[in-house]
Amino acid sequence: MSKAEMINWFLFALGAIAALAVYLSYKKSSAIIQPGRKAVAFSPDQFRLAHETVEFSTADGVRLKGWFIPAPGGESGKTIIFCHGWTSNRGEMLRDTWFLAESGFNLFYFDFRASGDSKGAVSSVGYLETRDFDAAYEFLKANRPHMAESVGVFGTSMGGSVAVYAAAKYPELACVLAENTFLSYNKVVANWSWNRLKTPYFPLVWLTLFFVRRKLKADPEPYSPLHNAARVRIPAMFINGDNDDLVPASDSERLFGLCTSEKKQIWTVAGASHAKCAEVGGQVYKEKVAAFFGEHLREPEQEKLPPQVPAAARP
Repeated sequence: MSKAEMINWFLFALGAIAALAVYLSYKKSSAIIQPGRKAVAFSPDQFRLAHETVEFSTADGVRLKGWFIPAPGGESGKTIIFCHGWTSNRGEMLRDTWFLAESGFNLFYFDFRASGDSKGAVSSVGYLETRDFDAAYEFLKANRPHMAESVGVFGTSMGGSVAVYAAAKYPELACVLAENTFLSYNKVVANWSWNRLKTPYFPLVWLTLFFVRRKLKADPEPYSPLHNAARVRIPAMFINGDNDDLVPASDSERLFGLCTSEKKQIWTVAGASHAKCAEVGGQVYKEKVAAFFGEHLREPEQEKLPPQVPAAARP
């Protein structure tokens, strides 16, 4: 084989490898923004919780579905909004947090777009989901104003990213709990690609992120907690497992450091992997989570009216 032929074959092989890398990255970008749905396998009925199924639309016209679970024993002005993780749904969030109903809170669960029973075909791992939270919060204030006087947010993984963004955007929120929450969108995609698929960052993950941005017509990275945690000034709690290969405990520690709240706390659950803090933490988990919301979600004081003067004493 002549030198010229060898060069041609080398260039052909190089081109074929480059084309394969582009193809694989394009396919992987589709898997990220269209991960498929899990059926909602858990419902309030299974935990004997009275509830109402609700529906509402986002600003960009996506119809979302959820549950509103009123506090038992009467109306409460204390409500927790729950934000589930990527490829998860409100049912899985309910499974791990339903016990909070016993502490006198209203619980508001909803499926993000392209998840559970909600409409939509694209998940963005945090960017578009901030619009979903906006819609849920507006629905609560418009339709349950007396139950939206003291509102906390509880998010896990992708939902934790949305919760941090919401806490920075809405300073009137009472508190935020972020569990298994990644520091950076780009970093968590890289971690997932390497730890689950052994995919190197360059060129495959780099190209995948490029195609994700093209398909979404936006960059999800600025919506990451890394860029919003410093604006969180409300009471905050960060929970992470020390055996989490997707979101390392160092991410939670970094977010804790960035958060500017004067009332913040962090808890690392020994032995917990990603999305397993509730399962591993058990009763201690329930007590710590309930105590956090119990401390910071308070019934608003009734407006004090001037004392009434008896008719006989009026001049």
